Amino acid sequence: MPEPVVSVVIPLFNARDVIRDTIESVFAQTYHDYEIVVIDDGSTDGSEEVLRAYGDRLRYIQQPNGGVAQARNRGIAASRGRYIALLDHDDLWEPDKLAKQVAVLDEQPAVGMVVTDVSHIDRAGHPMNQLGPAYQPQHEFARLFVQGFVPTPSATLIRTAILRAVGGFDQQFNSAGMDDHELWTRIAATTTIAGLPEPLTYHRNREIKPADIALGHRPLLIEKLMARFSQDQEKRQYLQRERAFYLADQGKYLIKGGRRREGRSVLLQGLKLSLGEGKSLKAAWRCVSRLMRSG
Repeated sequence: MPEPVVSVVIPLFNARDVIRDTIESVFAQTYHDYEIVVIDDGSTDGSEEVLRAYGDRLRYIQQPNGGVAQARNRGIAASRGRYIALLDHDDLWEPDKLAKQVAVLDEQPAVGMVVTDVSHIDRAGHPMNQLGPAYQPQHEFARLFVQGFVPTPSATLIRTAILRAVGGFDQQFNSAGMDDHELWTRIAATTTIAGLPEPLTYHRNREIKPADIALGHRPLLIEKLMARFSQDQEKRQYLQRERAFYLADQGKYLIKGGRRREGRSVLLQGLKLSLGEGKSLKAAWRCVSRLMRSG
């Protein structure tokens, strides 16, 4: 078969209730030179039955549960297109999303990734009247590390050669969250990012990550970025400030879980850091207020 221009990579885990809508939003695209690669990351809810019904209209690959980063990488490795469109299993696209993004990459060889704005929808697919602009230079992480962009995976179209050159998603992030943040920093250091100021992607707010998962990924991201950017004073201070906020939240989590002494120790570490290299009165007050409430 001739190679498609775009490979749509969908990591799937227990999304039987929404995956059909996601797939249909791809079939509804006005741009048709694509393949769909679905990586089922060990689903147990009958998602396979839904996907098998599409037959050869998509490629369905199963693997034991290894996390979304691993599933995305498996899909990227199996892709044949020169562009990769990431699409999470519960998100949706406007019909002209791919056509507009492909035009940017075709016409601008220096651009390696193009991002759309994002509209947020609830679990049932109803609009939440929230818009996430792709370009947010006021967002400090975006300004310092990602050329001012805050990409949502489903809103991106990336040159396959760029993704493979930077090494794909870091599989140490073994559950959804921040694996994409880390990847964007490597892409931003390699190529130019462009944005389409149109909400062509719908992000479904369907799942709430457990606190321990969200907390666990924050220090991992900080440490990886610190290893790369610690010589840049502005970036280092930002990361130290984020570490102080993390310690404030980790301390609170430990105290709520009955580990009061350990939690207070973590809060004191956060206070020291926020008053030192982190230089953040806001983080300091968060630590102090939680220390006071912990008695």
